[in-house]
Amino acid sequence: MYDFDKAIDRRGTTSIKWNKQYAFGQKDGLLPFWIADTDFASVPEILDAIKERCNHPVIGYSEPLDSVYTAIQGWWERRHQWKPQTDWMLLSYGVVTGIYFTLNAVVPKGGKVLVFTPVYDPFFAAVKNSGHTLVDCPLDHKDNYYSINFQAFEEELKNGVEAVVICNPHNPIGRVWTDGEMEHIVDLCVQYGVYLLSDEIHADFGMTRPYTTAGRFEKIHDRLVVYTAISKTFNMAGLGSSCMMIPNQKISDRYDACWMFGPCDLAFTAMEAAYTHGDAWVDQQLAYLEGNVETVNSFVAEHMPGVQVTKHEGTFLMWLDMTCFGKSSQELTSILAKEYGLALGDGSHYGTQADGFMRLNIGCTRDTLIKGLEQMAMMYDKYVK
Repeated sequence: MYDFDKAIDRRGTTSIKWNKQYAFGQKDGLLPFWIADTDFASVPEILDAIKERCNHPVIGYSEPLDSVYTAIQGWWERRHQWKPQTDWMLLSYGVVTGIYFTLNAVVPKGGKVLVFTPVYDPFFAAVKNSGHTLVDCPLDHKDNYYSINFQAFEEELKNGVEAVVICNPHNPIGRVWTDGEMEHIVDLCVQYGVYLLSDEIHADFGMTRPYTTAGRFEKIHDRLVVYTAISKTFNMAGLGSSCMMIPNQKISDRYDACWMFGPCDLAFTAMEAAYTHGDAWVDQQLAYLEGNVETVNSFVAEHMPGVQVTKHEGTFLMWLDMTCFGKSSQELTSILAKEYGLALGDGSHYGTQADGFMRLNIGCTRDTLIKGLEQMAMMYDKYVK
């Protein structure tokens, strides 16, 4: 058994979450529920493998051993019922980096790239900074639940969209797209000859249902890239390691001209250990997070009934409709930080229609989560109740 209730003091380390809180008007000191890493000690076998690698005195330019690829393959086969070929895999520093280089490789400059909003805000930067045109396809929002407006989606494809960047499970709204939704996305991309770039970094956090990887639909393989990483699942974001799975070799070949370097040897070591030894740890982490979800739902219902918690299906990020305060997300962020010592994610960063919403990272001990919720309830009592 692993102890997810054990508090790990990250202050005084290089932690952005705990020690780099300038965006909230101060250097540090806030109880953080914002940037998406967790506060859980990672899998012991991963840390042991890194320590063992450090016994060798040289860490130079590196290329992963075959065993790294087979470990990734084994994880996806047993956890997600898809066996990607190892020669499809390209390791990189991070998912957003991978998306940026993919867009440069497959979409002409100025080409239209669609995202479903509200969505992880670095998608916007990846599209715009790679010289492409961002197309916003807002999700439908009804009864604290989000769904894809497939009619609007198809109209945008008809209007010349060349690539779609999706997030599954979806950050920040916590949706896990159903098999049917994923197949509908795939079918439309195939019909209109559109590339599908599928960010599946939260793949291991399906809660109400297992998520469906886009990789299981062979009909899109000619125009598909699937992105994953150990960063969220195993709390290893600091290693800057990810994997792109690219079934079409012609797409892979285009990366050679991009000079996209991969992770370091310590990251390769961590990836192999994680995907070899991490099953039990991940299962227990997921069970703990499900308890955190229930804690948020019950606490908010009792103490902040005007706040609407979006129905949660996956990820360790929860999406709160706080429009009952009558304030913008920026104002909410400022009040939470200055008056209540809390750092939450500003909802407006994820799409213009999300102003008044906030993102809550529940990847922490339950005691920490309850302390944060209690501070939020004090704010609610002052401004809403």
